Amino acid sequence: MADLETKGVVLLDFWVSPFGQRCRIALAEKGVEYEYREENLGDKSPLLLKSNPVHKKIPVLIHDGKPVCESLIIVQYIDERCRIALAEKGVEYEYREENILGAKSPLLLKSNPVYKKIPVLIHDGKPVCESLIIVQYIDEAWPDRAPLLPADPYARAQARFWADFVDMKRRRDTKRAMKSVVLLDFWVSPFGQRCRIALAEKGVEYEYREENISGDKNKSPLLLESNPVYKKIPVLILDGKPVCESLIIVQCIDEAWPDRAPLVPADPYARAQARFWADFVDKKVFDSAKNLLMLKGEAQEAAKEEFIEILRLLEGELGDKKYFGGDAFGFVDIALVPLTTWFYSFETYAGFSVEEAVPKLVAWSKRCLERASVANSVYDPVKVYEYAKTIFG
Repeated sequence: MADLETKGVVLLDFWVSPFGQRCRIALAEKGVEYEYREENLGDKSPLLLKSNPVHKKIPVLIHDGKPVCESLIIVQYIDERCRIALAEKGVEYEYREENILGAKSPLLLKSNPVYKKIPVLIHDGKPVCESLIIVQYIDEAWPDRAPLLPADPYARAQARFWADFVDMKRRRDTKRAMKSVVLLDFWVSPFGQRCRIALAEKGVEYEYREENISGDKNKSPLLLESNPVYKKIPVLILDGKPVCESLIIVQCIDEAWPDRAPLVPADPYARAQARFWADFVDKKVFDSAKNLLMLKGEAQEAAKEEFIEILRLLEGELGDKKYFGGDAFGFVDIALVPLTTWFYSFETYAGFSVEEAVPKLVAWSKRCLERASVANSVYDPVKVYEYAKTIFG
C-alpha cells in the first residue's frame, strides 16, 4: 500500500461502526491525538479507496501517510507503535534483517566473531554485542535523552541484576517450553502446516498428534477439551495451555521464541501489513479455492475467475520481492504457502493453469519449497489431489 499525502494520525471511519469504535477506544487509551474523518459508505472518498484498495472499507488508520487496515490489526498497531515510541531514545538507525538459520551475513560474522549471533549494534563502525550490553551502551551514548538506567549507582546495580535475572530466566523458560510442546493436527491441513512450518523455522522440538477430523465423535478428548469453541485443528499446547487458530498460533510461536528466526516483522507498520495480507489469505483465498472443488459448470467458471483475481492481487503485493516480507521468509509466506500444494487439485478440477495466470506467485512457491521447513511440512500435490477426491468426488 502506497504512502499517502497526510500528516500525523488520521482515522477514516463511520460514526456507528463498532469496528471503527475499537480504533477510537485504542487511540483514546493511548492518549493519541488524531484527525477523524467521517466517511459516507454510500459514496466513499478517494482517500478511502486509495488507502484500502483491497477491501474498500472502513476503518483505516493513516499514520504519517501509511495506511493500516482491519480494526484488530489497527488496534495492535496502535499499541505497538506507542509502546516502542515511549521506550526508544529517539535515535534514527538503519535496520538490517539477518537470516539466523541460514547463511549469516559477512557483516554479522565480522561484527560478532565470538558468538556469531544477533543483535549487534554498530555505532560509527564499532560493533557492540549482547542485548543487555547494547541497551546500556545506548543509554550511555545518548545521555541527554530519556534515561534508561537509574542515576544512583546502587539503583543502577540493582537494575542490572534484575535485567540479568530476566535474561537467564527467559533462557531457562525457553528450554522448558521446548520440552512440552504438543501440536494437534491433521496431515493434509494447510492450517496445521502453517504451524509446522513456524515451529521448524524456530527449531522447536514438539510432539505431533494426528487427529481424526471426520466428525466430533471421532475427535480426541484432548482436542475437544483444548478447543471447545470450534472443536477443530490445529491446536498448539504450550506447557498445558492450548492456543487455537493457525495465524494466532504462528504469532504465538514467534513471540514464545523471540531469539530465533523472526516470523513477523520488527517494524510496527510492516507488521500490520503482514497481518493484513495473512488475514486476506484467510478471508478470501480459502473460501474461493473451496468453490473450485465443490461447484460445477458456470458457477465453477465464476469461481475460477474470482480465484485467479485474488491470486493476482497477492502477486501484485509480492511484486519482484523474494518473499512477501522482502528478503526474509515470514508471516505472509507461512500463511499462503501450504495452499500451493493444492494448486494441482484446483487446476485438475477447474481446468486451468495457475502458473499461466500468476507466474511470479508460482516461482515464489517454488522458492519457499526449497526451504527445509516448508518441504518437510507439506505433501506432494498428487497425494493431496488423491485426498481431495475422497472428499469432493
